[in-house]
Amino acid sequence: MYAEYFPVVSDLVHRLGLVALVSMAYGSIIRAFHGPMTRSLMVGLLFGCSAVISMLDPVIIDDGIIVDARSILLALSAPFGGVVAVLVSTTLTIISRILIGGSGVYAGVVGILIIGSISLIFTLVYRPKVYSWKHFVILGLTVPLYTLSIFVLPFERAMPIFQRMALPMLTLSVTGIILISMFLHRERLRVDRVKTLEVDAHTDPLTNLANRRLFDRVARRTFRKAASTGGEVFSLVMIDIDSFKSINDHWGHSNGDLVLIEISTIIRSLVRKADLVARYGGEEIAILMPTADAGEAMAMAEAIRRRVNETFFDFGRTQAHVTVSAGVSTFTSQHQSLTDLIEEADVALYRAKRLGRNRIELASMAA
Repeated sequence: MYAEYFPVVSDLVHRLGLVALVSMAYGSIIRAFHGPMTRSLMVGLLFGCSAVISMLDPVIIDDGIIVDARSILLALSAPFGGVVAVLVSTTLTIISRILIGGSGVYAGVVGILIIGSISLIFTLVYRPKVYSWKHFVILGLTVPLYTLSIFVLPFERAMPIFQRMALPMLTLSVTGIILISMFLHRERLRVDRVKTLEVDAHTDPLTNLANRRLFDRVARRTFRKAASTGGEVFSLVMIDIDSFKSINDHWGHSNGDLVLIEISTIIRSLVRKADLVARYGGEEIAILMPTADAGEAMAMAEAIRRRVNETFFDFGRTQAHVTVSAGVSTFTSQHQSLTDLIEEADVALYRAKRLGRNRIELASMAA
């Protein structure tokens, strides 16, 4: 009795290879696109185009009636791409189904709308940070409801087709969605782990600023670009917390850490988006300011100095006053290396310290 089902199941399983390739392409997309809207759009295009390709090599159930792996792709578009992804993939698939035509075109469009709606509702209802296999079992059992769209056709024609395709589609839906969702989920976890490792490798754990390794790499690249063009200016600001050892000795290292964290927060709130702020070492913070001349860098350093000077740091029952000093250097064609520029900023910083702290010095004025 069920022998006629097996060729349909076999053909559909054969087409799951396309879906497996999609899972690999999905990893590339989430690595390459970081903006939520752009990523969702690209995932939608991936799933939609793959669904279209699937429809170009379908299993023929009856004259004008086709089935393929589109149900899996559309069902997973919302959980792994969001609302925009399911809207994009559903729209592409509907347009393609209309262009393919056949007597089952209306049933096909209705089925696509049902799958897209199920995918969207599933995501809006559960919204978990991490889906489990149980979630996808529920999705897999729900998606075959789209086969009811066949009853858009006259009942006497629709019923035999429904009887033939219902069981294979249920089997394909449950197994395919569970297997492919695990592929996609593992790929997303892998990409997230890589990003976490990259962030950890370039971030100071106390202040969440960039660390010296990242600063040196970006600063070297900026120096090479400026040196090669000869006309692009940039500046460095080296900031040091005044008498930081005394803060640690008098108030304790935990309060010293709080001072460092709060000053880092102040600096982040004042710099431009293009600037790179890094914990350069101990209580020293470096700022790389692309396209900033000496006047702009001095103005930024002064704004930071003033804001810190006006801030009182809460040490439990006591408030403390903390100041910073800074040295500024700006790239010119005379600089032979990034090291020269950093040393100039350090010399200017030490001059500011010698002249009484809580002040800014420009490298060209240092002696």
